[in-house]
Amino acid sequence: MKDLRQTPQYANYLKSIGWEVDRVDSVNIFVKTLPFIGSAIKIQRPERTVNSDKLLVISKKKRFVVIYIEPKTSKQRDYYLSRGFRETKSPSLPSKTILIDLSKSLKKLLSEMHHKTRYNIGLSKRKGVQVKISDDVNEFADFWQESAKRRGMFFSQKKEIKEIYKAFGKKAVILNAIHLNKVVASVMILSTRTISYYMYSASTPTGNKIFAPTLLVWNALLWSKKKELKIFDFEGIYDDRFPLKRWKGFTRFKKSFGGKEIEHPQPLRKYYLPF
Repeated sequence: MKDLRQTPQYANYLKSIGWEVDRVDSVNIFVKTLPFIGSAIKIQRPERTVNSDKLLVISKKKRFVVIYIEPKTSKQRDYYLSRGFRETKSPSLPSKTILIDLSKSLKKLLSEMHHKTRYNIGLSKRKGVQVKISDDVNEFADFWQESAKRRGMFFSQKKEIKEIYKAFGKKAVILNAIHLNKVVASVMILSTRTISYYMYSASTPTGNKIFAPTLLVWNALLWSKKKELKIFDFEGIYDDRFPLKRWKGFTRFKKSFGGKEIEHPQPLRKYYLPF
């Protein structure tokens, strides 16, 4: 199944925030110019292996300084390791995630959740929380940024949020959890032909208390099944290889919905001397 980063929509998104996009062997290659130095490129979860000789030719043409590759398979990883790439501790994509099989019935999906998660879905409904689709990405970006500040994240992501929503068009949806006429939690879901991704989420303290984020995930699963998608990707959980303590909290939350944990191969890097 094609990864989000290998879609035309994602390529258009990166173009909108200043990246150049090339296609080599039907793989998206993203290029970023580094002032006075050259360029850096990244290749993320490609469907096929890009020949290393072709990368060398491109590196001379584009004056690449470094190439980052986040392999999709162990076979890809081994190929690049044999050609001078080295493992790095700096992934730009979530290195571990949870996938939920959407071919299962709603009853089966519920049964595989933690019993408290099932209870909290119903409790949130009883508290009067309603879930509605929104097309106001500006409101969502502001809401997400305020939530991020409460978590100690002050670097703005508003432009990225707006541009990725625009790039995915009908393959993007914003779900708002509303309580007493106020948005108390929200999530943006992006999709490919077969997979839906839990991309951005935010909640207020009130929303957390009445389990609005839990109800949103359930509705995201319902939306994904209605679109006849096959997999729901939680887009990141805690990984011991790259320990980020702040990820442990939402990892417990995501694990409570069941699903299968997937560990991606470690990212790779290779430096070039373009001059």
